[in-house]
Amino acid sequence: MMEQTSENGNEMAQVGALLSEGKPITSDQPSTHQLSEATENNSSSSSNSITSSSSSPERIATFKRLLLTFLAENEQQQQQEDGARVESGEGEPPWDIGVFEGYGRGLVATRDIAVHDLVFVDRPILLGPRVNNYEVIFCASCYRILKRLQLCSGGCRLPICARCDYATSPSSAHRAECELIQGWQPKDAGRYAKHILYALTSIRGFLLSERDRSIVLQMEGHPPRKEMTTEIEQLLKAGYFGNLPADGTDVRYLRQLVDVLNTNAFETSRVVVDEDNNDHEIILRGLYVLGAMMNHCCRPNVRYVFDDQLRMRVYASRPIRAGDQILNNYSNILWGTQHRIIHLCFSKHFLCICERCKDPTEFGTYLGALKCVRERCDEGRLLPVNPLKISSIWRCNRCDLKLDNIKASKIQEIASRMVLNNAIKRDSAHIIAYLSEHLVRFLLPTNQFTVELKLQAIKKIRGEGRHPDELRAKERYCLEILDLLERLRYGECFIKGVLCYELFVTRVTLAALQKQQQQQQMNANGPAWMDEANLEWLRTAWQILRPSGNRPRDLHKLVVTYEIE
Repeated sequence: MMEQTSENGNEMAQVGALLSEGKPITSDQPSTHQLSEATENNSSSSSNSITSSSSSPERIATFKRLLLTFLAENEQQQQQEDGARVESGEGEPPWDIGVFEGYGRGLVATRDIAVHDLVFVDRPILLGPRVNNYEVIFCASCYRILKRLQLCSGGCRLPICARCDYATSPSSAHRAECELIQGWQPKDAGRYAKHILYALTSIRGFLLSERDRSIVLQMEGHPPRKEMTTEIEQLLKAGYFGNLPADGTDVRYLRQLVDVLNTNAFETSRVVVDEDNNDHEIILRGLYVLGAMMNHCCRPNVRYVFDDQLRMRVYASRPIRAGDQILNNYSNILWGTQHRIIHLCFSKHFLCICERCKDPTEFGTYLGALKCVRERCDEGRLLPVNPLKISSIWRCNRCDLKLDNIKASKIQEIASRMVLNNAIKRDSAHIIAYLSEHLVRFLLPTNQFTVELKLQAIKKIRGEGRHPDELRAKERYCLEILDLLERLRYGECFIKGVLCYELFVTRVTLAALQKQQQQQQMNANGPAWMDEANLEWLRTAWQILRPSGNRPRDLHKLVVTYEIE
């Protein structure tokens, strides 16, 4: 599953990075030889592939029964806490678990599902910190921001707030995991251990019931690549514990959990406020079992959001017919095919062969295409002859120039460094100038790196005091990327909702500026006038983003102001 990056902002602390549904592409990619081997050795189309014994009707029926029981218990608990019924659909669920050739287990629609219909609500069976550095210090239990580092008094070496501390209360949610870690005899108990924090999500697997352990261990878990050092191996290598033998049953179970998490976990987040009332987005990883059952397609038929309780809410983004697979996207929808292949092969261990991947033009978007290197061929686009093979020859669609995959990869690597390691870090004015004056000379306007830079400009151009030229550039970028989504036939996907919101807010700001410039009389408390076409952008944004716990803070206010509902 994809883990998405995010950054903090003021008015939209949670939404900034939602413009990119995945980690930014970097130039730190495997070699062409490695990629060729990967595509040859990963010819299946799903990360849910399982053994024949696991796919028997009896085993699937048992797995489904356990999963439904888990979901029902969590829904009942949530209702008791909220004092209200949790929306999860009426009657029988519109999905079932099936086995599909080339995919393995997956979810299938049991009835027709209309666009925007709720398909299911899922809850994390495991939730905790991601395996990465954090810019802020936070409580490992409730994720509250800590102004200074406070270690748990129980000696687990984790940062803990006073309310969650081991000594504070026997009912503390942290107490059980702290006692578990204490049993492994942590060394240097008075010092913070970041690798224990990184491994905490896996460690919490020991606190699962027998039923929930059974569910987790029936999930697909790919072993790590040889060059990869997991969080558990880091703990063992650094010798953090005096009573955690590398060949013991605890470590074997931890390794199983790590494999399952690395194969199936989703990245989610919780927005917390510090003592100075600043928002911080704490990135977490959650194991959503039902969500992980969805197989992959580069043109999915669902979108998902996480609500304020970190429940995963999955909606149909396109019409789904009874008998169709319910399909998610494991990669970034605005990456070119070659980069999606790299990501899927090395992180999910399969090669996608969907219609988009097989089309060199990607439905006419040319996201992965390169500009022809011949000076006299201004309109030419270099495309892989066989986009499913990393080693494919590239050929210009105008002058028939051929380029081997090594040279094509080198061009992409240079573009990646120039855009993502340099220009993307600059301010919005620099990005706009770079796009219009420099990038256009060597990259196509719809190339994935160009699109990524436009998304960063959209994210950075917000707030009052912006020059009209910047706002118009943002408006143009929103429309251009919305057009790409339309050509990809992505339906009512999440990024469309974000872009519709950004476009509407930009046009409201431009309309207000225009009124001021014309020195027209206007009510200081009244909204800028918007015609029906512009209001439709707001309606779309609201319909898609409404259930998200990380939706823009002012979205509901705009909906009320312009009487959308």
